[in-house]
Amino acid sequence: MNALWADQQFQSSLSQGLYRVFSVHDHALNLSNDQGMITLVSKDKPKAPTTCVCNLSSFSTYQLNVGMKVICSPHTLSIGSLQVDLRKVASDSLADSIGCYPSLENIRLGHQSLVQWLDQHAHHEGAIAIFSSPQDIFSAKVVHILKQYLQTQELHLLPSLIGCGIGQTPSGDDVLVGMLALAYSCKHLEFIKELKLCCQSVLHQTTKVSQMMLRQAFEGQFNQWHQELILSLSRPLEVKERAEICATLGHTSGTDFMVGVAVYGLSHK
Repeated sequence: MNALWADQQFQSSLSQGLYRVFSVHDHALNLSNDQGMITLVSKDKPKAPTTCVCNLSSFSTYQLNVGMKVICSPHTLSIGSLQVDLRKVASDSLADSIGCYPSLENIRLGHQSLVQWLDQHAHHEGAIAIFSSPQDIFSAKVVHILKQYLQTQELHLLPSLIGCGIGQTPSGDDVLVGMLALAYSCKHLEFIKELKLCCQSVLHQTTKVSQMMLRQAFEGQFNQWHQELILSLSRPLEVKERAEICATLGHTSGTDFMVGVAVYGLSHK
């Protein structure tokens, strides 16, 4: 089985100690060691930091289990019956959206389109419940924090989002990634610096997968679909299409990310 794409971080990480399988999903395989985590995803998933996109539809046929050893050679990655050929792997930048907007005014109409899409698709699961009446305890807490932030713009409220929710990437964490993505697109470096400082001491309160995602976001690293959503904000007619694609990420991860984008824009009018 061939690797289609991998970022440079993924490739350089392969030589950094013994990896074992951390978690197995139909479309993703997380590998970890003492240094951190890397991920294999199926061909229908987006490019992402420390990730390799593989030419397969599912990992479920390979009988992979948590704790299995990963054997790495210069051109091959082997886990049980799964062998990934890295010889023809492609790589390109995932930093296209950083600094793309001199001002939030450049994306006023696109941001309005995103808020409208979220409002039309509101339900009770995850952060999108901010546009409706939350029915579960996890989204209720996330929504409460976001409403407080929209009223006060007090940055010290945001670390409370970390680990808030369920799943490998809780809703509160995905919201923070969305906020950081829009902040990076406008080069709001002071906000990013202050938020990172506030959140460092509480990162341990979330999952290992989400810790990795947040650390990447604090450094301006976002997945392909996240970046395409951000870039569509300057082309309002494309926002709906990109939102529909982004919404397919995880159970609520994609919509939670978009709520973060929307909240950051609303709070920085």
